[in-house]
Amino acid sequence: MHNLFLGELRHHCRSVWGLEIKDKGGDGGKVTPHSPEEQRTNLQRVLKGLTKQSGTALRKVRKGYLVAVAEVNGVASFPSTLLTKDAYIQGLLIWMQNHTGPIKLPPVLEEDVVDFHVAQGPHDISKFRVLDQATIERIRADIAATVFPSWMERPPRNFGSPSHGKLKADQWRTVCTVSLVITLCRLWGTSSASQKEKLLLDNFVHLVSAVDLATRRTTDPDRIARFDAHIVQYLSSLQSLFAHDFVPNHHLSLHLHECLLLFGPVHAWWAFPFERYNGLLQRLNNNNKTRDMPLTFMSYFYVGAQLRWLMDTTQWPDTPEYKAMLSAYDDAFTNIAQGMRASGFGPPGRETSAPSGCSYDERKEKSLGRHAYEGLLSVLALGGEHFSSMHARYRRDVRPILNDLVNYIPSLHRDHMTLATRSSAFRDSFVMFTDPLRPSADPRAGQIVDIFLHSRLKAGKPVVEPFLIVEEFVELTADDASQDPYRRFSDLQTRLCYNRAEPTPRVVRLDDIHCHFAALTCKVNGISEECIIVRSLNRVSPARNKAINTVDSTIPPGLIIQSRQARWCERYVIPTHLFTAHFVHGCASYALATICDYPRPLTPPLTYCSTLYFRLRSRSRFFAPRGFV
Repeated sequence: MHNLFLGELRHHCRSVWGLEIKDKGGDGGKVTPHSPEEQRTNLQRVLKGLTKQSGTALRKVRKGYLVAVAEVNGVASFPSTLLTKDAYIQGLLIWMQNHTGPIKLPPVLEEDVVDFHVAQGPHDISKFRVLDQATIERIRADIAATVFPSWMERPPRNFGSPSHGKLKADQWRTVCTVSLVITLCRLWGTSSASQKEKLLLDNFVHLVSAVDLATRRTTDPDRIARFDAHIVQYLSSLQSLFAHDFVPNHHLSLHLHECLLLFGPVHAWWAFPFERYNGLLQRLNNNNKTRDMPLTFMSYFYVGAQLRWLMDTTQWPDTPEYKAMLSAYDDAFTNIAQGMRASGFGPPGRETSAPSGCSYDERKEKSLGRHAYEGLLSVLALGGEHFSSMHARYRRDVRPILNDLVNYIPSLHRDHMTLATRSSAFRDSFVMFTDPLRPSADPRAGQIVDIFLHSRLKAGKPVVEPFLIVEEFVELTADDASQDPYRRFSDLQTRLCYNRAEPTPRVVRLDDIHCHFAALTCKVNGISEECIIVRSLNRVSPARNKAINTVDSTIPPGLIIQSRQARWCERYVIPTHLFTAHFVHGCASYALATICDYPRPLTPPLTYCSTLYFRLRSRSRFFAPRGFV
């Protein structure tokens, strides 16, 4: 998906907004904006300096005024290869030596500006003038104040400055789909924003929504159609606002809807595994025996694939020796998720459990509070487990009494992500969840205050289950919700809540937790209370798209690859952790899978094949995307 992360998000920031040019002066002090009256005064200074042909007078004026005067009079810098202030001064002075007519001055702008320029078009939307220094400073301040979960790499705090170096594809995704959404919607999405800012925001949100929809762990035809609509709207508004020339990545993104329909969620076929293996290969030690290197790499690849399958599908004994082994394994393999969406790693279907080495310990039992205990009773009753309360006044209930003794723990690990209490790991405590007692269409936002393990008998067998106590953030009233600049963009999954909790915490099961969210407290015009921005990160444990992939319950989780033309291709079941990628070659689409010595027989039988190519669908010709030829 470098087509979207680098070809679209990075291209928009750098080539459309000109972000790599905006801050070449470094991270120095702010420049005071000029009001319309100050703009008029400075233009008169340029006119006076040109009349007297005084280079000293012209150097006292900001570069933007000199560039604007040169532009309206058709004057180039001298030499023309330089775009410095002195080059423009030199070009204007040379032009004045032969010029006898009046000197044209550009009109002043209606708003305060730092970088004076010639207004372009009805909304003055011009390349390299979209994000001014004040907006960049606000973005940087929000990045520093935003709470990101530990599995998500924080964008550079000096974003927009060349000093932070080259950003990786996943950093571009985070800064564009999280940080810029948080800041720009708050600046450009309010009722006080100009029409120009609203148009810019709509254009950018279409791009972010398309990228987010295309890269989720689950998909369906409706979601794919929404992605396609957003990318078409983005490109249409890009052309109308900026008159921007399309590049190959723009054309390619219009074909992604077919790839999603054919192959399903992108995690099975995007290029990140190849990028990661390239990095691993570069760091491997070798003895310069080039003939043996490919075989060595492939052998260890199969060893690693087999090891991951073994560790993720085996029910290991609950003994100290095996717990130590699992802990060592998790420590060794956890770093693969750093910097990328953690839900993109690990086979779907791996059971969620308490962290390694955190089993129930009767010596550490504590009594559960009264409200939490009643909440636990209600949650268990919804799941078909009925107990009587130990706080009941009369003991006429024949149901077993639910004990109130629990083990409090600081954190849980789920799909390479950490869910933690706010006292133990603050950044991992902000979650989206479902309240089983108050179901709603949208997940609720809250903060984990406690996590506990509860032990009980279920169907005569001992069960230890983790539960979370979550403080829910109060939703906005209808009047305040109308002032929320995020809610009109439904596919952004972002909204405001009041920065205070409901009086009664919620007790929820681990399966009721949807994902983390990026959080930032702020004040919003039109809302009297302090709010918290809830940017859902939608890292739910994946569920397969039944319309595209179906799984045989008798085998470990995997992908069933079957030809659309079954007369010439058999059906193969391939474990997910062995599935490498898809690629398109010529006029035919292929799926590439690496197969190790799979212990269970495949149908038809396959053992120890290095690579298999399954032709999924052939095309007689390429097609032009709708709306753009």
